[in-house]
Amino acid sequence: MPSLKFDLHVHTVGSYDGHTKREDLPQIIRSKGLDGVAITEHDVFDPPKLQNALLLPAIEVSSQTGHVLGLGVRELIPAGLSADETIRKIQDQGGVAIIPHPYDPVCECVKLARLKVRPDAVETVNADALSFYISKWLAHKDAHRFNLPEVGGSDSHIPQTIGDAYTVIDAASSDLKDIIGAIKSGKVRAEGRPTSVRNKLRKLSYKFK
Repeated sequence: MPSLKFDLHVHTVGSYDGHTKREDLPQIIRSKGLDGVAITEHDVFDPPKLQNALLLPAIEVSSQTGHVLGLGVRELIPAGLSADETIRKIQDQGGVAIIPHPYDPVCECVKLARLKVRPDAVETVNADALSFYISKWLAHKDAHRFNLPEVGGSDSHIPQTIGDAYTVIDAASSDLKDIIGAIKSGKVRAEGRPTSVRNKLRKLSYKFK
């Protein structure tokens, strides 16, 4: 089985600030050369079921100190818990707990050094991060320091930015269990580029439509 390319951080209209229609995802995934995406709505667990698209059930949880991604979860993880408890609840469901954008200066960020519970991975490549290259470098240092797998995601809120960053996953198959297992075991590589200024402005324009 060849490596899979997944954007592990995508928001749709299921998030209060998302503007991508879910029914458009199969075509977008194909056009961006991806194998699939993780739908990480803010504090909402409502995984879509679409034909011809590999979609990982996921959520972006607002903990007390910042956001935590939960991939492969089965039910809603409540907001407002500590980051440690949020990670624990994701892992209790057999999911992958990922710390996203730990060094983006304009978002809520969990600091790995303050955690008592070990997450499963850190998002070192976040295409939407304001200070993309500095954030990537600092997150990479943390991944190395805490011996964590590195993943990438676009943090997309509009259709045009899906796939700007992604994760290459060396999974045995496209089955959810194999994908989750590959991420946990570090058979991943974070790739991508910063979202263009044009698309950042486009994202702002969506808010006023």
